[in-house]
Amino acid sequence: MLRAMNSRALIRWSELHARRARSIPVLIGPLVGGGALAAWVGWRSGAGVMAASHGWLAGAMLAYAVAFMRVPFQIYWRADAALLAQLPIDGRPLFDAALARCLRAALATTAAAVIGSAPLLALPGGAELVARHAALAVALGAAAGLLLPGVTVGAAALVVRGGAQLMRTAMALGGAPARDGAAAATSGVPASASATLGALPGFAATFVFGAVPLVAPWLYGEPPRAPPLVVLGAIAAASAVAALAARAGAGIMGRILRDVSALDRQRLATLEIRPPTPIEHGIARLIGSARLAYEKDARLMRRRFPMAFALGGLVFVVLALVGLVRPSDPLPWLAAVVGGAASYGLVLSGRLRRPPIELARLSATLPLAPRAWQRAKLAWLLGWWGVFVAAPALFAALRQPDPVSGLALIAGGTLLMIVAGALPR
Repeated sequence: MLRAMNSRALIRWSELHARRARSIPVLIGPLVGGGALAAWVGWRSGAGVMAASHGWLAGAMLAYAVAFMRVPFQIYWRADAALLAQLPIDGRPLFDAALARCLRAALATTAAAVIGSAPLLALPGGAELVARHAALAVALGAAAGLLLPGVTVGAAALVVRGGAQLMRTAMALGGAPARDGAAAATSGVPASASATLGALPGFAATFVFGAVPLVAPWLYGEPPRAPPLVVLGAIAAASAVAALAARAGAGIMGRILRDVSALDRQRLATLEIRPPTPIEHGIARLIGSARLAYEKDARLMRRRFPMAFALGGLVFVVLALVGLVRPSDPLPWLAAVVGGAASYGLVLSGRLRRPPIELARLSATLPLAPRAWQRAKLAWLLGWWGVFVAAPALFAALRQPDPVSGLALIAGGTLLMIVAGALPR
């Protein structure tokens, strides 16, 4: 039966599995997220149309940033990826099932964004305002459901096919640690392949978000910096082309699932792990008996999750630009960037506690007190947060006429990181 499984049958099986595993109804997420965004937009609408639109845009971009980051987990960083790779299923049904998951997630995010724009109806020209914001939401939804999956599968195909020169270029742009030719030839494992798996989708997301400011004034009735229909149409067209191109080469999907599932072991088997940086050395000297555990975490996190540093660098640059440019309404941008970074910080907190970073059974045999173990996790998370988020956010907040709201955001995010980092084993 498995040999004859087509796309429709695999999608139906995948949906059945998702329904059985789901503990919360599928409509709850969009309703809760859309309601929270609507409350934020409603509060901002008291300051006028522009403030309400900026508030919606910041919240929507945060939601779509999360949707973009979830795409690899919908495709190959899944618990059942290794199992699917071993079954006799063609690549195209595997791709179609993954694309269906991405489209469902994008639809849920788009629904939340449209619900969040509802308070705009109470403003002058409300119906047109909602229509414009919904058009942008649909374009971003197309990117989340079609463009990012296409680019993500393309990046994985690049990794498993061993496009050496293109991979070296992508990894250099993504800030991944390089390996010399001798080491690569000896092991046969591409250097930090996870950087390529994350960098190329990250570049695509950056281009999409970079186009949003071009049409942002159009949302609230001001002259746009570029024709809105052209920009939104280009995003939708590029999304469709990327998905169709990826589906045309989807025969490699089974190999993608197999090879990406094996990357955890391959990355650590090479043991090309660099020593802690000067900043990490400085943090290690402050935490006493947790120093060795912290240095281990610092080495492995940089090797295993290089995109934590690439995305952290992007957050640093955006917050620094907010401080330098000093926009007339900085709160939505600070909220979106700091909120997105805090969400990713929670993800990193979980990764610090799971293999291959932490092998709990082996760590329990070491002469390390539980408090020292927790202190090491907290030190790494606060170090990442302080360098990439808190420091530039503090600069951005203090550069604004009213820094109180920005400082409150930083304090809230820092408290969240402290709670996440101090969780017990």
